[in-house]
Amino acid sequence: METFVDALRDRFGNSAYEFRLESFKKFLRAKPREYKESPTTKDYVSISEDELEILMGSSAEPVSASPLKGTHSMSPGTDIQLFDGELRPVREISKVTIADLNSVSCNANRGTEVFMRVGKEREEHLINASWKNGYYVQIEDNAGKVNLDIENVYSGDFSIPTKSFIECGDNNSVIITDSYSSVKDNSNVFGKNIYIVVGKNSKVTYNYIQDKADHSTDITFVRSFLSEGAEFMIFHLNSGSSKVIFHNESEMIGDNSTFRTHGVSFSSDKQGMDIRDSSFQTGLSTHADISVKGAVTGESITMHRGNIDIEEASVQSTGFYDSKLLLLSDKAYANSKPALIILNNNTRSKHGSAISSVDEEELFYLQSRGVDRNSARSIITEGFMVSAVEQSGSDRLINKVHELSRHVEL
Repeated sequence: METFVDALRDRFGNSAYEFRLESFKKFLRAKPREYKESPTTKDYVSISEDELEILMGSSAEPVSASPLKGTHSMSPGTDIQLFDGELRPVREISKVTIADLNSVSCNANRGTEVFMRVGKEREEHLINASWKNGYYVQIEDNAGKVNLDIENVYSGDFSIPTKSFIECGDNNSVIITDSYSSVKDNSNVFGKNIYIVVGKNSKVTYNYIQDKADHSTDITFVRSFLSEGAEFMIFHLNSGSSKVIFHNESEMIGDNSTFRTHGVSFSSDKQGMDIRDSSFQTGLSTHADISVKGAVTGESITMHRGNIDIEEASVQSTGFYDSKLLLLSDKAYANSKPALIILNNNTRSKHGSAISSVDEEELFYLQSRGVDRNSARSIITEGFMVSAVEQSGSDRLINKVHELSRHVEL
């Protein structure tokens, strides 16, 4: 860490440097989470200082070009593709600007908006200090309906932090599918911050798919900023990587803004998943609705955590959080810790959670009609999980949930 500031200065002599340096200071000042709300830490996914050192150190030296860049083809329907955080040439889309974030950070006009958005969490600060690259998408006001399919592929040869930024102007209807995968199994650490700004009276549906190789560590922060009358709906899927921290929070600044979350996760073997979904509501008449589901198998651990945070100024607002976890193994472990932080009396809010195994009556019903027990459990799991993403508008996401449900360990 002693040489990291020098590395920042040498590699990033542009408008990003001061932002990176301030983010690194915030990382140093932030203390590791102590999890005081739990008598034991076994149900949490912890990121070691060594792993953070690896992630940070990966930014100290330039990364050589990946041989995959010339050989790996795009999946059908992909609009934007990145290899190890580096943007490939993309097709032109009317009223949409697509660029790599490094080039934008050197642009005084665009870069200012990008670096106004800052994080809150310790690991998030580190990624903001050390990101190598990522994508930048700007959708103009009144662009109408826009559909984007983004594919992020990692070679698996090294650890890498990335940062991406989506800015949606006013009066738009946007669907974005953003997938992350790796070509080969690895033990690297991947960190990414994804910041999404939703303009006035715009509706953005963001579909996130994480399915990296099994032995990697994945740390992700998705932070959305909602303007007046904006609606942001996120569907997220986490299935890959041996250790996952996924943090999704919406800052509902604009009056009459709406935030909806539908999340699913599949953990198996000895995976650890910490899925966090929260709202931070400051605008008038804001509405947050969070619903997350998980299938937990093998000896894996899945934690659902989230806050509905309605501030004093956010009167006439609502906030709901619901977690459902399906335990499919005697050795698996699941936990849910929702919380309400309500600072005014003129609101409606509630939270709930449920953890259970597959219902025996449902199994008996299917078995009585000739379906074997394992197939019956798979069918029930598939119905339980797929129902969460049916409204995503993304065939890629829906098909992936179908596939994972059918091959879940029973």
